[in-house]
Amino acid sequence: MSGQSTGQVDRRTVLKAGVVALLASPLAGYLATPARAAAADPAVAGSWAAPFNMGGIAIHTALTRVDDVLFYQYVEGSPTVDHTSYVGTWNYRTGATAEARLPYHRDVFCASQVVLPDGRVFIAGGHDHTTGKRSDAVGVANTDIYNPTNRTWTPTAPLTEKRWYPTVVAMPNGRSLVFGGQARAGAPSNTVEEYDPINNTMRTLPSTATKPVGLYPRMYVLPNGRVIKVGTQRMTTYFNPATNAWSNVAAMIYGARKRGSAALLPGGTRVLTVGGQSSDTGPATGTAEILDTSVAKPAWRSTGSLTYPRLLANLVTLPDGQVLVVGGGAQFNFSNPVTIPELYNPVTGTWAAMAPQQAGRMYHSTALLLPDGRVLSAGQNSGSLATYGEIFSPPYLFRGARPSITAAPPRTPYGQELEISTPDAGAISGVTVIKAGAMTHQVDSDQRSIPLTFTTAGGTITAQSPANANVAPPGYYMLFIVNSNGVPSVAPWLHIGPDR
Repeated sequence: MSGQSTGQVDRRTVLKAGVVALLASPLAGYLATPARAAAADPAVAGSWAAPFNMGGIAIHTALTRVDDVLFYQYVEGSPTVDHTSYVGTWNYRTGATAEARLPYHRDVFCASQVVLPDGRVFIAGGHDHTTGKRSDAVGVANTDIYNPTNRTWTPTAPLTEKRWYPTVVAMPNGRSLVFGGQARAGAPSNTVEEYDPINNTMRTLPSTATKPVGLYPRMYVLPNGRVIKVGTQRMTTYFNPATNAWSNVAAMIYGARKRGSAALLPGGTRVLTVGGQSSDTGPATGTAEILDTSVAKPAWRSTGSLTYPRLLANLVTLPDGQVLVVGGGAQFNFSNPVTIPELYNPVTGTWAAMAPQQAGRMYHSTALLLPDGRVLSAGQNSGSLATYGEIFSPPYLFRGARPSITAAPPRTPYGQELEISTPDAGAISGVTVIKAGAMTHQVDSDQRSIPLTFTTAGGTITAQSPANANVAPPGYYMLFIVNSNGVPSVAPWLHIGPDR
């Protein structure tokens, strides 16, 4: 973008100097102190690699099937000079970073994104940078598609409502629904829109679908085909795409969880919500709740609380079925960061403190599971490590040799047998597929983990692919096998369902 090159070099130089100073200062010791004892054994607390410069702030991230993480931020310069967000990629295998420049004027900051069934990334809404104020909360109607295979951008069918802070949900039919956000302060975007990537069309759903759902609503597709909204308001609701109607489900015990986090637990029928605050000025909570949508009358129930209360945290579902909460802090937006992640065990309902990271990761931070089982933590547009990412290796990567997949099909239809070749078949206790994630502002509506039933014979695992598109919306998934020590393989990509 105009004026970008010089500013980018200057920013990187300053940040590199900043991180050197940080690591040489007393603060470095402080950051490591809270969990120093636990961190001594990475098989218990995991381990963080040194921060690395990504070249931009990963306020939005999406994992692509070419092993690049697409990330982007806001327009940095004056609205009369700079007109386009910085967009980059980072390759988890090679560590290479590169700019993925938008060839037209566009601010994708504060948009929402999902990975489409064919592996492209769809982005909806964003910020009107022409106001010259990054925090003025003015939305746009733009949408775009990024193709990771040839690194190209295409403007796509516009929204009928301008949206800042919307949520996009990838649906079982291969289309995407766009919920919530606002055109500007005091002007919420209440309609629901549907994007069809095959025909590049956008339509507004019938008026029965219109409902105020707020900014970046936490929304996920369930195996029953409905879309659940689990925050930040207290009342959990269903949206039924078959009838375009809403219904109440259950109220969260804690109440509204402003700036709280949520994720589907493995299998997709249970939802975990954790952290947040009851009001803009209230303290952060460490409480957590689970909703089981497979029962006739779902009701939230309490589960174990965090050791370190936090808001603005990111949840990442791991291949062993546990959930990592990373980042966050005690007060909006960058105050009192919590640098100690915690690992949730859905079986025991307890959290365990992990090794601390160096950077605070609060407002505008992101986290994604990578195909090798590690976790990328990045973003937060404040501090000397703003453009730096950090890689967390969970405890399971220090518990012995990893199982390996020597052959697996690149794609599978629903409800079919899936043969996986491995020399470790006899030691395998789980087979799981996890959808490529796309996160911003604590929301990753694409994140889902689906355990597969399987049998073993010799060096072959025969697994049953997901039953239908409600369980696993079509697209690219990471295929993990996990041994009896909880150690996962490196995941090959598996396309589930049709491309459309």
